[in-house]
Amino acid sequence: MASSSGVAASVAPATRRPTAALVGNPNTGKTTLFNALSGLRQRVGNYPGVTVETKKGQMTIAGQVFDLIDLPGTYSLAPRSPDEMVAVDVILGQQTGEARPDVVVAIVDASNLERNLYLTTQLLELGVPVVIALNMLDVAEGQGLKVDAERLARQIGLPVIPIQANKGKNLDALKQAIARAAAHPPGQPFLPEKKPTFPNAFECETQSLQAVLGPEIPAFLVRRLLLDVGGYIGERLAGKNGQTLSDKVEAARQRLQEAGCPVPAVEARCRYAWIREVTAGVVERPAVRPVTATDRLDRVLTHRI
Repeated sequence: MASSSGVAASVAPATRRPTAALVGNPNTGKTTLFNALSGLRQRVGNYPGVTVETKKGQMTIAGQVFDLIDLPGTYSLAPRSPDEMVAVDVILGQQTGEARPDVVVAIVDASNLERNLYLTTQLLELGVPVVIALNMLDVAEGQGLKVDAERLARQIGLPVIPIQANKGKNLDALKQAIARAAAHPPGQPFLPEKKPTFPNAFECETQSLQAVLGPEIPAFLVRRLLLDVGGYIGERLAGKNGQTLSDKVEAARQRLQEAGCPVPAVEARCRYAWIREVTAGVVERPAVRPVTATDRLDRVLTHRI
C-alpha cells in the first residue's frame, strides 16, 4: 500500500502538475467544494488494499492546471484501519502511484470552529503547506455567530479564506491562496509559523523512538505511534520491527504517565489549548441564541398533541 522509502512512485516532479488535497471533517462541504472547483473534470477511484473511494479532478488557476484530490472525510489523523490511513499516506507522499500534494486545503465549518480546527492542528505536522477554507459561514450567521476570518488568519499563521462552497462564493480568492501556497520550494518541508507545542517529556520520547526506527520513518508517524493506543500505525510498524518496538512504546507511555503526560489525553489537552489561544476573540456570539428553522421544526415534531 505504501512505499517504504516515503517517496511516492509517481510522475517525475519535473513533469507532473501541482496537486492540492482537500481534507476536512464529514459534513463540512468538502465534496461540495471539490465539485465547485473541478466541475465535470473528475473521476472516482480507490487505492489497493482499501475500500474507501477518493475523487480526483482538475482546476485551472491563472492558466496553471492543478490536480485535485478529495480525500475521505475524517475527524482526526489517528488511523485505526487501512481505510483511515489513506489520508495520512497521501499527504506524506507514501501512497504508491500518488505524488505528494503541494498544498493541503483544510475545509473548516465556521459554525463549529474549535472542533474542526483539531484536524487542522494535525495537518500542520505533515510538512505540507496548509490553506484554510472557512466554509458554512451562512450556517454560522444563522446561529447568530460572527467569525472574523482576518483575525483568525493573523492568530493562526495560515491563509484563511472565507467561502460558501454551495454558492461558489469567494472561490477565486481560495484558488489564489492555493497557488501561493503551492509555490513553496519543492523538497523543502513546510514549517508553520505556529503550531501546538507538546511537553518536553513527550518530545524526548518521540526522539528516542525516531532513533530506533530510523530517519526513513516520517516524524508524524512516530508521534502517532506513541499517541494512538491500539492504532493502525502501531500495527504497521510492529510488523516490520517486531515485539521489541511494542515493548519500547509501552515503556515510553509508562514514563509519560509518570511525568504527568498520559497518552492519549496529552494530545487533546495540547491541541485544544492551542486552538483556544488562536481563536481568542475570533467568534462573536449572540447574547441570546436565535431560533432556527430546525428549532421550529423540532417544536412541531415534539409538541404534545
